[in-house]
This record gives sequence, structure tokens and C-alpha cells, in this order.
Amino acid sequence: MNRSKPAFCITVALLLVGFSTPSVRGQMFPASEGIWINDGYNTTTFSQGKTNPLGYRISVLVSAPDLPETQRVEIKFTSRVGPTTADQNFTLVLQPRANGHSPPQSALEVEIPFQIPENSTTQTIIRHVPKTSYGDGYDVTVLEDGRSITQVPQEIGKLLQRYTAVDRGMKDELRWRLIWINSDEDMDLRTKSLQSLVESTFDMQWDADSFQPNMIKVDEDGHVNEPSVAVQSHDADDLPQDWRSLLPFDAIVIHREDYLRHQSEQPPWWKPLMQWVHGGGVILIRGTQPDQINDTQKISTSTPALDAGAIDALAMTASQTLRTNAASMSSNWAQLNAIDQQFGGIGETVQNEIDVFEKFRLSVENALSSNSPGLRLGSSKGMMAFPYEAGFLVQLPARDANQPVDILDWRTTKRMLGFNAYRTLRRGVDPMIGTQRFFEWLIPGVSQPPVYTFMGFLGLFVVLVGPVAYRKTTKSGRSYLMFLIAPVLAIATTVAMMAYGIIADGFGTRLRARQITWVSADGDAMSRTRSTYFTGIRPSNGLQFPANASVTVLLDNEETSWEDRVDERFETRGRVTVSDDEIRFSSRLLPSRQQRQFVVEQPRDQFGTVRITESEPEAVKRVSVELKNECQLHLQEILVRDQDGLFFMAENVSPGETARAKLLASLEASKLMGEWYKRQWLVNTKTNRQSDSADQQTRRRMLTQTFDVVNKIRSTLSLTAAPTDGVFEYELQQRMQLGKSLPNNSYIALADLSDDVPAVDGVSIENSIHFVMGDLP
Repeated sequence: MNRSKPAFCITVALLLVGFSTPSVRGQMFPASEGIWINDGYNTTTFSQGKTNPLGYRISVLVSAPDLPETQRVEIKFTSRVGPTTADQNFTLVLQPRANGHSPPQSALEVEIPFQIPENSTTQTIIRHVPKTSYGDGYDVTVLEDGRSITQVPQEIGKLLQRYTAVDRGMKDELRWRLIWINSDEDMDLRTKSLQSLVESTFDMQWDADSFQPNMIKVDEDGHVNEPSVAVQSHDADDLPQDWRSLLPFDAIVIHREDYLRHQSEQPPWWKPLMQWVHGGGVILIRGTQPDQINDTQKISTSTPALDAGAIDALAMTASQTLRTNAASMSSNWAQLNAIDQQFGGIGETVQNEIDVFEKFRLSVENALSSNSPGLRLGSSKGMMAFPYEAGFLVQLPARDANQPVDILDWRTTKRMLGFNAYRTLRRGVDPMIGTQRFFEWLIPGVSQPPVYTFMGFLGLFVVLVGPVAYRKTTKSGRSYLMFLIAPVLAIATTVAMMAYGIIADGFGTRLRARQITWVSADGDAMSRTRSTYFTGIRPSNGLQFPANASVTVLLDNEETSWEDRVDERFETRGRVTVSDDEIRFSSRLLPSRQQRQFVVEQPRDQFGTVRITESEPEAVKRVSVELKNECQLHLQEILVRDQDGLFFMAENVSPGETARAKLLASLEASKLMGEWYKRQWLVNTKTNRQSDSADQQTRRRMLTQTFDVVNKIRSTLSLTAAPTDGVFEYELQQRMQLGKSLPNNSYIALADLSDDVPAVDGVSIENSIHFVMGDLP
């Protein structure tokens, strides 16, 4: 027999076995408690025995997603002997394990002090901890009045394989994470809708060597855990009451009737949900019926972010790419089916997998044959996207009450969201390995060598050693003294240079901050602050941030990739203490004579807005308007664009005061915004750093290693227009620098920094700026 035929049979058998091989990443999560899934690793209990000498039980649950930035920690206290007889003070300590975090020197130690009041039987404490590493492996200790309640720590989280953590971490960053809010309106459609979601990602999963049709399913709880998409299904009451709990997720899918009802009733979780959207989250509204297409005022009063033509173009593109990719998949399947027919007897198990695969293939073909872009998708079917500051409210295409969300709905939505679909690109900062963008926001003139001054010291040394000392010792016949004078002068010069460098930088703490506050029409706001600190002497109290903030460490990374770091020795970065009142980083994260950066996002309820209180009725005669500053801060300059597109400018308006704003020509307004935007540049530092690192940049382009998580994701997704510093900076750039200007009926202003921006007492604020932007009421 021809040798090629057995080899071909073996290859086919291996290929088909590959279809049926289970995948760890494709396994379903176990049942969950609330919004956080307990996978069996991310929880532990003190004390667990039948005989409990403590008289109480403390359970600790950390958020299961391994993503960095913010980690949710839930502590449950249960008394086993009745109400407590006195206040009890505890401290939860999370000590990172060397094999539980990557990169090896990126994890933070965590301390969470909490108190159980007198007469308590149960208490639940929830804290949100800054996280700067991939992985969740900790040794957990609970201290009562400073003493551990157990002899040895408990273990929590999963172990990591150092060499696979990078790949797994990037895949987790790229997964589209959704929460499906259950509704009585369409419970019988949930499985079909989520099945369509999984099938819509087939071209991201299809690979003749690894496609696994047994993965394509939705479990009975409505959970999906696929390489490209993950879904959790929950009741609305399971939604958290802190906006930071939603940070690991990309979108929330809710039925229209439920959205309108909750919007009216305002349950406790509603405001945190809107804060999350305000900061960049996405709500997908399903369940719109054909007769409700244009009834959008209850959803949003703003103009849709995309016009009908843009949405229709996206729908057409989504349909075309689906057809193209499905045709390629169909061709591959036809070859496999032909092989199956030629070489029978493969086995019942493999044949079942082929049948599942065929069912999946047919579902894609049915989606294409039963849908036409002009009829099934786009604006004609009611698809709209409404901006909600940094986030979006998306009305999915209308369907009859018995129709699920289908494949083309999902694909068009994902394409329409663009970079907004990915939480990492929305936040624009990764705390694990850092970025060269660190150098774009430094404090000028500190922690840098004073080159010209040092040249002067060296010149003086040369003069003293040469013409002065040598001439005098030679004339006096004591030239041998040069063996003593030269070293002494060298030491003195070195000491003088070091002393000058230390004295020139000073011994206090300096701060340079860029705060962007994005205000909604009702006066609520979300602010994002990028702060750079330099201290001559490390502050003993560390850095203190607001308790309701999300704090991210922005690291300096010039040339070291994540892959290069996996063999480094394990060492924690420092300690973070999270209490009811503050988030405090230890002084180790602000070492002496080095610049360190932090990015802080924080909701600001009732921040206030700017309002036009009086104006002439006709735009052609309008030369000024009266503005009122309802913000909490003094506004140094205000630029307003009214509903007719006219620009007006006012200066120095205190909170609660009104001022007359004068008309500006469009060119003048553009120049003014350009001058404002230039104030946040560090042209010399940025240019020099880029010039110095040209070789490193070339190396990055040639390698596939991970030097910068944000740019790695942009490259993987081929999103050249995606932001590098987050959606807040991106929007500011769009409004001020690129000529698109302010939208009508909006404003932008310069203000003083908020009082809670400085994280160190007695700090000196330098070269800082605060942009306030929003829509006019």
C-alpha cells in the first residue's frame, strides 16, 4: 500500500481528535454567588473545623478575573455564638505568592483593616484594592488586634506557569466580558441569544488544528466561557453597589423594559452602574420591538453618536466579513466531511463532534440566508448608539418578541463599538509592565542630571589641578604634593556635584497633575487625574487617595518586555492599605529622588456644570451670553459653544457666580484651545526620550514580545486609531487639537485642581492643569 495513504489517515484522525479534545479554558464556571463567580480557588474560610474555638467564621472572596487595575475583596463575618459583646478589630492581609503573580516584581501586598461592631451576628465588608499584576495567588492571614487567628496562612487563588502567563494574560485582556441581565420578558430566548454571541466569534476561534465544537454552548445558568467571549447571567439585584466592581467587564446587556423600569425606580445599584458607564462602560439594550424604534427619548435625550449612514455601513461590513469568513469555514468543513466519507469507521465520539460542528456551520449559513443587511440590521431596524460621556448606550436592532439577538446583531455591535469594546483601551493604562508614555508627563527639571552645572564643576577641577596646583607645587619644589592634591580635589568635586544635585532638587515633595473632569448635563462628573510625584525624602506616611477612587500605578518601562521578566526574582512592589476612608500606598512606591506616576479615576456626584442663563434670541445678533458657574471649583477660563455653533469666552468665574461671555470667532476659539492643549505638553522631554530610544523602538517593532500591553492590544486588533492614554485623553485631544472642535451645546474650561488630588501632605504643585468639559444643560 502507498505509504502516503496511512500517513494521511493518521493525520486526519489526529485532526478530528483535536476537535474532541476538551479545553481547560472552555470549561464552564461553577455556580456563582452574586456578581463574582467562585471557581473554587478564589475563596477561603477561617475557621473551617466543626469545633470552632474562635466563636466566629470569616470568609474571604477575591474577584475571579485575573485582570490588573482593581480587585474586589469581599469579607463575610458570621458569629457562631450569638451577637458580639464588643467591637472587634481585624486586619485582612493578602501576601502575594511567588508562583501566583506575573511579572515577578509587580504584585502588591494588601492590608484591609475592618471592624465588627458590637451586637453583630453577620457583617459583609467589600473593598476595592488596586492591583498591579496578573494572577490572584495569595497567602491570606486574618489578624485580630494584631495577632493572627490561625497558626499558618490560608492559600487563595491559582498558581501560574511563568512562561504561559504572558500569553494567557493577553488573551484575558482581549476577551469580550459581558453581563447578561436576566429578564422575565425573554428568559426563553437567553440561551439562543448567547449561543448566537458565541457563534458570532467563530472566525476568531476557527482553526483547523484547534477548533472544538464541544466548547460552543451556554450552560444552564447562562454562563459562557470561551476564548473570545465570556458572559455571566445575573438578576438585576445581583449588580454591585460600587462602580469599581464593574471595571473588569466590557458591556452589560439589559432588556429595554427593565432598563426603563430601573431608570425610573433608581434601585441602589443604578447610580454605580451609571458611574461605570460615565467612565467608559457600555450598556447594550435588547428587546426593542419594531414599533419602538424611534421611541428613544426615555433611553437618552442626546443625539446618537453615529449617524444612520455610519451604522448602515458598519452593518454592511459586518455582513460581508461574516459571509467571507463563513465561506472559508464551509470550504474547510467540506474537506473534512469528504475525508470522513472516504475513511469511515472513525468512531461514534468523533462522529458526534462532526455532527455538532455541522450544526454550528449550518447556524452561520442560516444567519446569512435569513438576513439581509438592508432589512435586518442598521438604522432601518432601530440600531442607535448614544454617548454617555466616556461610555455608550446602544440600542440593538429591533426584533419581534419571539426573536433572539442574532449573529449579525452581535457582530455589528462589536464593530460599532471599536476600541470602546475593550476595557484596557478605555482606561489607557496598564499597571503591570509600564510604558514609555510615562515620560510624556514628568516634572521638568527634577531627577535629571544638571549637565551644564556638572561641566562647570569638572572645568573648575581641571583648572585647579592643572594650571593652579601643578604650577604652585612645581615653583615651590613640592610637586610630589600633587599625589595628595589631585585625589582630594577629585573627591571634593564629586561631593560638590552630588550635593548640588540633591540641593537643586530639594527635599520636599513636588506634584505635577493633569486632571480631566467630564461632566454630564445633570452635574454629575467623572474625573481622571494623571499625577507625577517627586520627593527629596521619602514620605513616611506614603500616598493617600480617596476611598471611592480607582488608582492605577503607571510605570516607567524603557526596554524590558514581559517575556524578559519572567525569570526575575520575585519581589513585591510595596503595600497598599484599603480602609473605609482612604486608599494608602506605602512609601516604598514613592522612593526618594525618583519620579512616580499614578492615574486616578473618581466619580464626583453633583460636581456642577456651566449654564447659559441669558442670551439674545437670534444668532446673527448675538454678541455675548451670560454664563453661570455651578461647579464646585473656580473656573479660570470658560469656552462655550451654543446650540447654533457660536463660541463665547469668559474668565475668572467663581462657584455660584455669573459672568458675561464675549463672542469669539471660530479661528480665535481654535487658537485658544490649541494654547490650552500645549500647556500639557513636555515637548523637549518627550522628543529627547524618543530620540534616545530609537533603537529600542525598532527592536519592539521587530519582536512579538509584550513591551506595552495597550499597544500590544492595539496591534492585535489592528486598531490604529485607538487611544493610547484612555478615552478621557482621547476625547480631550479630539475636541482641542485635531480641529473637530467642541460639539454644539457644550463647553470646556480650565479650573483649579480638586482639593483631593494631592496624595501627600504639604506637596508643592507645579505645572499642573485641570480641564473641565461637558454638555450644557
